[in-house]
Amino acid sequence: RPAEEILALVGRDPQADLATSLAHGGAFWLLVGVAYPGNVGMVIRTAEVSGADAIAIDGTFDHEFKRAALRASMRADKFMPVYWCAAAEVLDGARATGHQLLALDESGERAPWQVDLSGARIFVVGGENGGIPADVLARCDASIRVPMAGFIPCYNLQAAVSAIATERLRQTS
Repeated sequence: RPAEEILALVGRDPQADLATSLAHGGAFWLLVGVAYPGNVGMVIRTAEVSGADAIAIDGTFDHEFKRAALRASMRADKFMPVYWCAAAEVLDGARATGHQLLALDESGERAPWQVDLSGARIFVVGGENGGIPADVLARCDASIRVPMAGFIPCYNLQAAVSAIATERLRQTS
């Protein structure tokens, strides 16, 4: 009898609950107020490809928005947990599991390579138009700013997230 072909994935459980994902103690992304499904999808994909434990998206999104975001992510939710929940739920869980909360915000005083991005970290990213809400930003331990040299006041959301994710990979390699 011929051998059976088996495919198995080892690593993150895409069906894990929030507490289980936070308990891993690695990178976790939190999007708050992001408005465009394409941006959400690309950040989900970046989180997955950079080895994050999970990602959470805070916002009131209908089925079509979520479907479009997951399609843009190249269905990264099949390999990593994606949560659609309130930021407070993630931030409360993060404190209980010893995560440092790092805001990716233009108010940050330090560049990504000046901050220890390894270990248990929640990377908080705000929406395209409003940034991180003040109440969420107040709960963060520090803010990171991706340096800019042009006239436009900020990077595209996806580019800024990729810069942080890549720097984390550099630091942990």
